[in-house]
Amino acid sequence: LLQLPEDCAKQFKEVKNHASGEETELLIEELKQREEEATEAQQQADVKLLEAKKLASQYQKEADKCSSGMDTCEEAREKSAESLLGQRKLTALWEERARELGWKPGNVKPHRNQ
Repeated sequence: LLQLPEDCAKQFKEVKNHASGEETELLIEELKQREEEATEAQQQADVKLLEAKKLASQYQKEADKCSSGMDTCEEAREKSAESLLGQRKLTALWEERARELGWKPGNVKPHRNQ
């Protein structure tokens, strides 16, 4: 039969240990690389999140300006409506006085310059 030297088992263990050490080193290197990639991806995500927050802030400012402008416009419309109502009341009062003095619609005389 085949006879193996006695130190063959020792050599096999040494080779196995050596291979195991290299494998461990490769795994450690791979883990380091993945950690670096994860860190880089996290940094990119942080940058994108910051950019998104800035854009959201800008849009919020624009929305606030728009809302403020709408409020100002609504206030002006309300004041105009009040003023128009006042003018209509005043016109009705003057028209009533004119009728009391004999004025009729369509009875308009041109003004003369004196």
